[in-house]
Amino acid sequence: MGKSKMTVLDVKAAVASLRTQLLGSRVANVYDLDPKTYLIKTAKAGTKTLVLLESGIRFHSTAFMRDKSNTPSGFSLKLRKHIRTKRVEEVRQLGVDRVVAFTFGAADEAVHLILELFAGGNIILVDHTCTILALLRTHTDESTGAKTAVREIYPMEGAENRKISPELLLTAIKNGAQNEKASIKDTLSRELDYGPALVEHALVGAGIDQKRKAASLDASEQAEEFQKLLQNFSEVDAMIDSLSAEGKVVPGFIVRKNDQPDSVYDDFGPVPLRQFEGRAVESFESFDKAMDAYFTVAEDKKLEQQKQQQQKAVVSKVERVRKAHEEQVRALEEEQEQNFLRARLIEHNLADVDNAILVVNSLLADGTDWNTLKKLVKEEARKGNPIASLIHSLKLATNQVTLLLTFGLDYMEEDEQTLPVTAVDVDLGVNAYNNAQGYYQYKKKVALKADKTLAASEKALKGASRKAKEELKKVDTKASIQQIRKTHWFEKFIWFISSENFLVLCGRDAQQNEQLVKRYLNKGDIYLHADIHGAAAHVIKNHTADAVPPLTLAQAGLSCVCRSAAWDAKMVTSAYWVHPEQVSKSAPTGEYLSTGSFMIRGKKNFLPPNPLVMGFGLLFKVDESCLAHHVGERRIRGQGEKESEAGSVRGSVVGTEEGQLSGGEARRS
Repeated sequence: MGKSKMTVLDVKAAVASLRTQLLGSRVANVYDLDPKTYLIKTAKAGTKTLVLLESGIRFHSTAFMRDKSNTPSGFSLKLRKHIRTKRVEEVRQLGVDRVVAFTFGAADEAVHLILELFAGGNIILVDHTCTILALLRTHTDESTGAKTAVREIYPMEGAENRKISPELLLTAIKNGAQNEKASIKDTLSRELDYGPALVEHALVGAGIDQKRKAASLDASEQAEEFQKLLQNFSEVDAMIDSLSAEGKVVPGFIVRKNDQPDSVYDDFGPVPLRQFEGRAVESFESFDKAMDAYFTVAEDKKLEQQKQQQQKAVVSKVERVRKAHEEQVRALEEEQEQNFLRARLIEHNLADVDNAILVVNSLLADGTDWNTLKKLVKEEARKGNPIASLIHSLKLATNQVTLLLTFGLDYMEEDEQTLPVTAVDVDLGVNAYNNAQGYYQYKKKVALKADKTLAASEKALKGASRKAKEELKKVDTKASIQQIRKTHWFEKFIWFISSENFLVLCGRDAQQNEQLVKRYLNKGDIYLHADIHGAAAHVIKNHTADAVPPLTLAQAGLSCVCRSAAWDAKMVTSAYWVHPEQVSKSAPTGEYLSTGSFMIRGKKNFLPPNPLVMGFGLLFKVDESCLAHHVGERRIRGQGEKESEAGSVRGSVVGTEEGQLSGGEARRS
């Protein structure tokens, strides 16, 4: 992923895109995704918009749902306290800076949420007097000494846009020419207010190499290169001004890494810049959607990398446990071999070992000093005494002596003859035979310990593997970025789709019953009600020119009875249906109809009683490419095959651009 931050041009385009969506809406809630990223949920005329703000990086509306923190942060709670339920009055860019101000509420109740997109970024909440109420980070401007902290005044005025002029361009080039190593692109990016991307766009249009030194450019108004550059910067100004038109939908573009349509995303912007000519470009109807798509792909890759790292960490944890136990068992096995070798060496040199023990014990019994004894052993070894030559060191503090023992050249293989002799600790309190037996006993203890360690390691490995599998499941099932499903208008009611593809609606309470009849009961639809007081009103939406078939009437009637007091009373009763013109809110003289109640005039068409049985169905979206496989699945019973197939596709109740919604039976008997 190439571009990671917004430019001045991007900020202007994003502000224009957001204004059309946010102005007049109210803040429903605020969520924090991480310490630097926040999600503001707004609603206007039934339309919900999620605005994502990331300090120092981006801001745009999003069509994707992300994981939220289980508990809100202190900053989120502060935002909720001050901006929740308030109306979005203004979204604007402060001058030409990469700073955006969101205004919530009016007059003395107004608060401003400032998003800074430069340097380390910041999100700052200020009141109507521009006094800072809360912010993500406190800092001090080194150049001006201005402090950004709580209870300080935030400067809401931004730098004015300096449009290009011959004088401004000449000054910029002359200032850059003072540094012989400075390139023309770096010079103009620093001296002008356009940023590197737009400067490069103008340089490409003027046919000037961006790496060319600024000092080599002819800084005179009559020069051809200067005139071309001036003209291109004037076009950039016009392009920026066009983004500020009120009510205009700014398109968006994503530039890929190369000319391949499946290559990775590299850049985004409200206009295709000249430096990206020849690359594959993906167009969007709004710049807001382009940014959402661009950063969502980047987030998805980041989450996938984090997921892989977590999986590696879990697997490596098990490997570390396995290696630690293997090394422990290997060390015990080596200790067994060493003890067995020492015991055999003592047995092979029984006489020499006994003599060495006898000599040392005799000298100690005579009262020889320890230091004198060590010197005596060294002196005898230099003289060639065979017993003294065996003694490697004296460990008199532990009543031991270390002997250098070998099997002898006659008993050794050729490759073993060059190996160093083995140092064996011998206890001076027992003879050679008992020393050998001691090593054999110790070998058995170590072998038993190795067996126990091996059994324990197998148990520990099973536990670590089981825990690792659980952690891997958590990593695999952890939700990442998911596209928000479009909510259909009828989902606020209780609803289902009949076996014949008719939408059946039911009010959740008296207010919804009232709304259902007054707003959604149209000519050709059917109104149903159970023959018992307190039942919920049902409406069958008829999308065909024919009458509603009997099976759909029966399923809707069953729902009426089951969603009435008959369910709790376990009483079998009937439901009836009437046409829309029979339903009236006009009560007879002297009577009053409460909310959700209606007067039925004329004949009631009663349905046969049904057992109180309800079921559930799963509704899923069928891809457009698979529609042909599902034609006729919800056909009206009794109609011809061809007619039903045509009606099933033409009369889809809840079709979308992606495909048709399909599901299971509405009831189970």
